[in-house]
This record gives sequence, structure tokens and C-alpha cells, in this order.
Amino acid sequence: MSQKNTPSSTVLCVDLDGTLIADDVSVKTFLHLLRKNPFSIFPAVAWFLTGGRARLKREIALRVPLDPATLNYRPEVMKFLHEEHQRGRTLILATASDQIYADLIARHVGLFAETLGSDGKTSLSSHRKRDALRQRFGKYSYMGNSSADLEVWRDAEEAITVATPEGVLKKLKIFKTPARIFPCGKTERN
Repeated sequence: MSQKNTPSSTVLCVDLDGTLIADDVSVKTFLHLLRKNPFSIFPAVAWFLTGGRARLKREIALRVPLDPATLNYRPEVMKFLHEEHQRGRTLILATASDQIYADLIARHVGLFAETLGSDGKTSLSSHRKRDALRQRFGKYSYMGNSSADLEVWRDAEEAITVATPEGVLKKLKIFKTPARIFPCGKTERN
């Protein structure tokens, strides 16, 4: 029997920073780099100037180890994703964080069939994320949290929001009614 192409059967693409976790991996690891060696600010500026955010994220990911268990996961989001996974829905981690960190986190969480992240050349956010998801999956649902996600939600079959600021929710509701809204809530280490 074939699945109907409804939002509940489309692939669910989940943002990382601010959505799956309350943290921002890029900020957290950049600050760790600076604490470890304050003079690393100079190569960091050069990385940014020569390759933008994507290169900066990649260079940091190559130098700063990340333990996914130390991140602040959103329990209500994790519960929802576990339920969707048990129903057989395909979950994808789609993030502007570097692919190295995305893969580590996806393995730790154990729910994602695939990861899409920044690759050192392209920062996977806003319209670049939308285009990558459209090209890879055609139709998709999207769970996000910020103004950078508006372009992704615009193209999605289903919009799910997590701890989204009221101003962003108002902009989203102009073109799409969220299927589910997760308010700001507590976090926990996973």
C-alpha cells in the first residue's frame, strides 16, 4: 500500500540550534576555541573573511571537539520526534551548523536517517537550506525556530515551530498556519 503524500507522511526536517537543542553549536564551540586560546581570534577572523560563515564553522569543527551529551536538548521536542520515528516517519537533521557536528549529534540522538549541514563552503541556512531540502526531498515538513527558517517554512508542506519569537510567528502566520507550536520550555542533557 502506498503512502499518501500528506504532511504526516512527508519527511520531517528538523533544525538543530534553538530547535532540537536550546544551544547554538557554532557560538558554543567558537567561545570554547577562544577560551582555549584567545589568540585564535586572529585566524578566526581570517577564516571568516576568506570563506564566510561556512569556512569559519568548518575550521572550528576541525579544532574543537564536541560532546553531544553536553547539549541542552528540548525534552518536548525529543518526545515528539521519538513518537514520529516510532510511527515510521523519516527524520532528517538539517542545520546551518557544520556537518561534522551534525553527524555527531545525529549519531548521539539516534533518530535521524540523514543529516544536512554546512560544508565549509556553504552555510546551510535560509534559502540555501530551503533549496537543499527541495532538491533532496521534493516535499518536506520543517521544524524550526527563527527568522532564518521563514524561507524554509514557506516551501514546507507543514511548519512546526519551537521556542519561536512572537514576531517570527506573526510573519510565519502570514503565509502558513503552523501545524504545531512548541513554546519555550525547559531543557535537559541527553
